[in-house]
Amino acid sequence: MKRFTSIKTRITIWYTALMLVLISFVLTVVGTLSYQISIDNIENDVKLQVSEVAQKVGMRHSREIFHQVDSNEEFKNVSIYFETGEYVVGQYLYDVSSIPFSMEKLRRENVGGEEYIVYDIFKPSRPGDNRGYWIRGAESVNYAKVLGNSVFFIILIVIPLILLLTALGGYYITKKAFMPVNNIIKTANEISAQSDIKQRIKINPDSKQDELHNLAITLNHMLDKIENLIKQEKQFTSDASHELRTPISVILAQGEYLLDISKDEKEKELAQTIVDKSKQVSKLISRLLLLARIDQNRQKFNREKVDLGVIIDVAVDSMKKLAAQKDILIFSNVPEGTIIDADESLLLSAITNLISNGIKYGKESGHVSVSASKVGNNTEIVIADNGVGISTEHIDKIWTRFYRVDDVRNDDYGSNGLGLSMVKSIVELHGGTITVHSVLGEGTEFRIIMKN
Repeated sequence: MKRFTSIKTRITIWYTALMLVLISFVLTVVGTLSYQISIDNIENDVKLQVSEVAQKVGMRHSREIFHQVDSNEEFKNVSIYFETGEYVVGQYLYDVSSIPFSMEKLRRENVGGEEYIVYDIFKPSRPGDNRGYWIRGAESVNYAKVLGNSVFFIILIVIPLILLLTALGGYYITKKAFMPVNNIIKTANEISAQSDIKQRIKINPDSKQDELHNLAITLNHMLDKIENLIKQEKQFTSDASHELRTPISVILAQGEYLLDISKDEKEKELAQTIVDKSKQVSKLISRLLLLARIDQNRQKFNREKVDLGVIIDVAVDSMKKLAAQKDILIFSNVPEGTIIDADESLLLSAITNLISNGIKYGKESGHVSVSASKVGNNTEIVIADNGVGISTEHIDKIWTRFYRVDDVRNDDYGSNGLGLSMVKSIVELHGGTITVHSVLGEGTEFRIIMKN
C-alpha cells in the first residue's frame, strides 16, 4: 500500500531540495572566489612591494630605502639579501630565507608545513658597489586559508538555517495556496458523511482570483446542478407514487372482486395473479412514498418511549407464516423492559423487512435470529440468518435503491430492491447506524445501533 504524502509536503520537499542545491552552489562559488581573491591580493601585494623596493635599490641614495624596508610598515613583507644570500635588512623569516632565489618568478613554497607566496628580484651592483642584492617578498597564505575555512564553516551553519526557514516558509505558502483544496475536501467529506448535498465550498471573498478559486466556484456550480437534479428526481418519485396509488388501489380492489366471483379455476388463477402483482406494486409505491418523504424531510416522525421487545415480537409473529413455508425457525432474545426512543411504526417496518429478507433468502429448514442488548448508552439490534449470504463485491451496493444481487436474489418473492434502502433511511432517521456482515453460503448478519 502506497504511503500517503500530501501535495504540500511534496512541493515543500522539492522546493527545499532545489534551494539546497542552489544555496550550496552559490556559497561554494562565493567561498572559492573569496579564497582566490585573497590569494590574488597577496600575490599582487607581494609583487608590488618587491618591485617598488627593487626600483629604489637601483637608484642613487638608495640607503634610504634600506631604512624604509627595515622600519616602514608599507614593506613589511620584503627582505633584502646580498647576492651571496646573506641577510641585509627587512622582515627576516628563517624558514623563507632557506628557499633558493628565483628571478621574478611568483610561486608558492611550503616550508615547515606553512605555505608562502614568494617573489624575488635581483638588482645588480651599483657603481661603486661591487655587490648585487636580492629583494625577496614573502607572505604566508594562512590568512587566506583561515578565511576560506571560515567561509566553509559559515556555509555549514548558514545552509541548515536557510533550509529550515525555506522549508517553513515554503510549507506556509503552499498551505495558504492550497486552502481552497482543503475546503473542497472538507465539503466533499461532509456531503459524503451527512448526505447533505446543500453544503457548498466556502470561498473567502478576499481570496485571490486564481485557478483554485475558479475550481471552487466551478464545483459549487456543479453541486447546484446536482442538487437540482436530485430534487427533480425526488419530486418526480413523490408525484409519480401519488399518482399511481389510486389506480393501483382500484386494480387491486377489482382483482380481489374478480377473485371472489370467479368460478372457473383459470379465471381464479388470473385474478390471483392480478391481486399478487397489484400488492407488489402497491408495496413498491408505499416504499417509494416513504423514501420520498424522508428525503424531503416530510415524513411524520413520532419519537416516543417504546418497548423494543414488543416491537420485535410483533415483527416475528407477522413473519411466522412466511417462515413456515420454508420450514425456517425464528428465534428472538430481547431482555425484558428494553425501552428505547423510536417511532414504533417505522422501526417495526425496518425490523420486519430484515426478518423477511432472512426468510426469503434463507436455506430450507434454516433459522433467523433476532436479538437486542444494551451496549453502553446505546441499544444494539442484531438480525442474523444462516442463508445464502452476500458476496463481498455486492456488500457496499445493497443499500442502493433498486439494486438487487441477481445471481442470488431473484424475483420469486417480489423483491424490488428498495427494502434495505428503506431500512437504512429509517435507521438514520432515528439517528442510528446499520452495518452488515455476510459470508457467501453461510449467512448474513445485520447490526443496528440505536442511540438513546
